[in-house]
Amino acid sequence: MFPMPTVQVSDEADSTPPAEQKTPELPPQILAPPNDTPIKRTCATMQPFTTNTRCRDTTLNAMGNEIRGYLVGPMPAEEFLEEFLSPTTIPDYQPLTSFSEGAFASTVSAAPETEAYNPFINTMESFAPGLSFIDTHSNADKINCKAFSFQIKPDVCVYADGIPRDRQSSCDISTTEVVVEFKCEPHHNPFYTPAHGSSRFISETDKAMDTLGQITSYAAAQLGAQYRTHAFSVLIVCEQAYILRWDREGVTVSSAIYYNKEPHLAEFFHRYAQASPAVRGVDTSVTLASVEEASLARLKLDLPASWRMLKVTVPAVDNSDPITLIFPAPQPVGRTPIGRCTRTCPAYDINNKNVVMFKDSWRVANPDILPEGETYKLLAKHKVSNVASCIACHDVPSLPQQAPQTHRLAHAPWACSHTTITPHVHYRLVLNIVGRESHEFTSSHQLVSIVRDALIAHKEAYHKAGVLHRDLSAGNVVIYKGKGILIDWDLSKLITIQGARQVNRTGTWQFMSAHLVQHKDAKHDVEDDIESSLYVVLWIALMYTMTHLTIPARTLLVKDVFEVDELEGVGSSTKSGFLTSRMHFSKDVFVNRKPLDRLIVALAELFALRYTLVTQEQQDVYDQMTEWMERLSPDANEITLLTNIMKTNPVHKMKEHMEILKSHDKILAVYDFHLGLDGWPQDLPVPQDIASYGKYHVQRHCFTKSQCYSRPELTTSGKKRRFEEI
Repeated sequence: MFPMPTVQVSDEADSTPPAEQKTPELPPQILAPPNDTPIKRTCATMQPFTTNTRCRDTTLNAMGNEIRGYLVGPMPAEEFLEEFLSPTTIPDYQPLTSFSEGAFASTVSAAPETEAYNPFINTMESFAPGLSFIDTHSNADKINCKAFSFQIKPDVCVYADGIPRDRQSSCDISTTEVVVEFKCEPHHNPFYTPAHGSSRFISETDKAMDTLGQITSYAAAQLGAQYRTHAFSVLIVCEQAYILRWDREGVTVSSAIYYNKEPHLAEFFHRYAQASPAVRGVDTSVTLASVEEASLARLKLDLPASWRMLKVTVPAVDNSDPITLIFPAPQPVGRTPIGRCTRTCPAYDINNKNVVMFKDSWRVANPDILPEGETYKLLAKHKVSNVASCIACHDVPSLPQQAPQTHRLAHAPWACSHTTITPHVHYRLVLNIVGRESHEFTSSHQLVSIVRDALIAHKEAYHKAGVLHRDLSAGNVVIYKGKGILIDWDLSKLITIQGARQVNRTGTWQFMSAHLVQHKDAKHDVEDDIESSLYVVLWIALMYTMTHLTIPARTLLVKDVFEVDELEGVGSSTKSGFLTSRMHFSKDVFVNRKPLDRLIVALAELFALRYTLVTQEQQDVYDQMTEWMERLSPDANEITLLTNIMKTNPVHKMKEHMEILKSHDKILAVYDFHLGLDGWPQDLPVPQDIASYGKYHVQRHCFTKSQCYSRPELTTSGKKRRFEEI
């Protein structure tokens, strides 16, 4: 891989004077717009296929800004403890009796900050027997967090007793129970006690956002490296402490605790030490595989002997025996831990003795949004081609304490304003096949052919089953037995459902139509997915086949077509500009691939019809003529004359063009024609260089929104590791 810059998370005091904590009011929560769900512009939608270093290397500040709308608080500390760690949920609970004011005096008075860690650890261990508090501030987790562009090294990691001693000097986020972070400067505090009548409790200064991003990165690492339903963390700023509960809906934040005077922080760890794994947030439906099971699964999945293997059971869709899977422990990615947080990987079915695809996610709990397993059931019922089969799925059962809680608490009397919190449900699904990634084609002819296959699946799903996929992207087309398979139907929508189903939606930014990129509230329709097929072919071809372009020229083309306007935070017109001008394709782009060049140009010419300029004057003339014809009922000769006049109007031409662009058959005919041309070479994929945007080279990632350790990883030598087609 290209090297990524490493950002040190520093706790050193900043000499900059504290910034004024001026926080503008956010608009109140609004209902979803009636047209369609706005696109969610976050790292989840923009990062998966980006080549932009600034977007790829998510800064802590950006992560803080992204998470702040999902913070619900400040929840009174006593209520926080009773809600999440109630003694009634802890068998044989022993109350805290030893706390007294001044217990943490040596921690509060310590300077510099690093001198506070050991006094805190020594004091807190007396309140929480059964937990180990380890100073990890100078020992980053270098095993589990390789996907992060900054180091994960919390000040203190809390472990359950029994962790081997040789691992306690460094951070191991895969076994961490609670993260504790210290700040010694008040202006680093992202929270403040809201004044009477205020609706905000979050500081928006840069230092505050850095801190918020830092603790968010730790939560993302912990939830990404473990199977957990939720996690707790603690932020200590001078004499104040905050307890945070992270789940896939958002973050619940306690009120400020003066922990040297008040018992709530000591009480939190005292109760946590006695709580069951489920109450602590451990996903108890996932267990460690036995030595024999793990050994067999590693062999079948071609994994190294050191990889930790897990075990889970998912009910079969045909009511037969449940499917028991052995699969590898996950590795976290550097993204905010809110939303669907999909994880996929090949897994070994120990009962049926075959390899399948396992998917774990948090689906949106909305009656208008079909669970993905139900969508697959609908596709199978209508015999849709080129899709996988769902063999097992379910909403994961859990204790009430394990369910996401942020949505439920979002409207509590103490809750300050925040973005609309979306409810989620833990969901699992198993597919019967494991395919190769779309960029692992055997020839550029196969690349185009698999996208054509995906369009056939899209067409049949739309016309036979009434389902619109809504996320046709390079990561959602896989190769199985030489054919293209369209996967990831969790964003799909029944075409009978009108309007928005939720406040925002995710997708894969680089492959969205130019219309959706420019208009965040635009309705996502069939023509948008069809247009996406062009970008799938173009992106893979530019990134994995030889071109006549120089590295800077290729980089500019990729940036113009696939990247976002970062300055404005919205899409630009460069994608539609590419379609209308096709300037880069005025001569051959791909080496010895004339049919590929011709296909790109032909598709771009077709899709450009949608972006032809129509003036308001032309629209007014068309509307007036239409109204006049309907009102006056002209005779046949007059109708013929007026119709011929109408056909010259750009509005009428646009309507005709849109009918073409909504037609799968017309676009498929373009694919078929070019696939039938001579001149397609037998060419294997060759990763292409992209220039750096700034000091560092970009890192090439080829994964979908469904993050997966097993996706192929490209090294600087061009080697890659993948599963063989099964």
